[in-house]
Amino acid sequence: MSFLEFLKQRNIINDDLYLIISNKTGDVFSYVYDLLISIGDISEDDLAKLKAEYFGLEFTNLNEFSKIDELDYSVLEKYLVIPFRISPGRVYIAIDDPGNVESKDKVRYCLSSCKGFEHLEPVYCIAKKSEIQDKFNEINDVKSSQMTRIILDAIRRNASDIHITPFDKTFSIMFRIDGLLERIKIINIDEFERLAISLKVSAKLDIAESRRPQSGHFQLNNTDFRISTHPTSYGENIVIRILNKDKSLITIENLGFASEQVAYLKEISSHQYGMVIFCGPTGSGKTTSIYSLLETMDKISRNIMTLEDPVEYKIQNVRQTEIKYGVIDFADGVKSILRQDPDVILIGEIRDMETAKMAIRASMTGHLVLTTIHANDSFGAIARLREFDISPALIADNVVAIVAQRLLRKQCVRGRTVVSEILKIDTNMGDMICSGCNKHELRKYAVENLGFKSIAERYQEKLLSGLVLDHGYHARSELADMVG
Repeated sequence: MSFLEFLKQRNIINDDLYLIISNKTGDVFSYVYDLLISIGDISEDDLAKLKAEYFGLEFTNLNEFSKIDELDYSVLEKYLVIPFRISPGRVYIAIDDPGNVESKDKVRYCLSSCKGFEHLEPVYCIAKKSEIQDKFNEINDVKSSQMTRIILDAIRRNASDIHITPFDKTFSIMFRIDGLLERIKIINIDEFERLAISLKVSAKLDIAESRRPQSGHFQLNNTDFRISTHPTSYGENIVIRILNKDKSLITIENLGFASEQVAYLKEISSHQYGMVIFCGPTGSGKTTSIYSLLETMDKISRNIMTLEDPVEYKIQNVRQTEIKYGVIDFADGVKSILRQDPDVILIGEIRDMETAKMAIRASMTGHLVLTTIHANDSFGAIARLREFDISPALIADNVVAIVAQRLLRKQCVRGRTVVSEILKIDTNMGDMICSGCNKHELRKYAVENLGFKSIAERYQEKLLSGLVLDHGYHARSELADMVG
């Protein structure tokens, strides 16, 4: 008799539910357990006791749990099997699925690797799945204390990112501060796995998966963290983005835009429709600039709605939505928001053709759309929209302005400042875009008729005034290329 049939016989599941579950493939045992708990017709405690009865094993509440210092618990967590008590000649093991042979093999292997435990007889008991996981979480919390100290140190230093990079015999901890990576410490590689697992547990990632990239988030002390893992030849490279929501937003006047740029941005933020695009590489401050622009708007009389990945700052009186892949993406989110009577829509990033078309459609139908796109400069953003199959005519008719920016380190104090260019799309510029003019022709018209100054020119102004450091190759070669 299967466990499913056993539950049906005990009237825990009815005939309809039995037929539905019978057609499931994969790990039916876990599916049944999780489904019944979520339905709420039976408590996890009672279900675990029924499981113990079915397998003929003792039920335990893990009150007698005692940590074995020599045991590598990180290997066992994915199998939800944990030794919890030792008596003469025996080791008692709590297990979620006694029918899982791999779980039993793994715990026997781990015990045999611990001196003095190799000859103990394993005695299996059933415990609630949540209690087994809680014990692993307690162990990981102890192990993650070093990681907590690293995170708090990063916040104290105003770091934007933490990089954890494994090598052959060591791994490094680096902070990105004011745009530059600084090596903080080098740690023996033996410590890497437990730190990686504790971070994965916190971010609800698959701790057993190390061959594919993963991403998630967690919270500590009212600060949100976005974590990304990426496989390398020495193990998973881990990057943690710090999203400190307690950190107050810098006003748009203090970001580093020139006074005439601030005035223009405030002017176009009052428009009823059209699209304003911010562009630049990752980490160039695009999102902060948009947030600061939103803060200048009347958030009471205008319905401002956002789609973000993730929500980096909470803004009062703005309806903010976080993208959840598999639940809601940018394109579907825009479709939904358009039914919410919005006045202003922030689309965190245009990444694909569908999102680009939905963003253009929103700007065409009486909405002001603020968004970002990855492009080197303002003219490159036009080319990116064309790559997304947006016609030149739609670009010309709907894009109001394109802001390209970088963040440069300040000369005398810590911190960074924006250096930017703003391309205004007037009627003549729109006609030139429609006729297929290249970026050099567009730039020439913008310089001669719209007062356009490139990022490179703005950088030179700030450099000569002593506001920013000489960024050498990083700025000179890249920004000089933009002048064309």
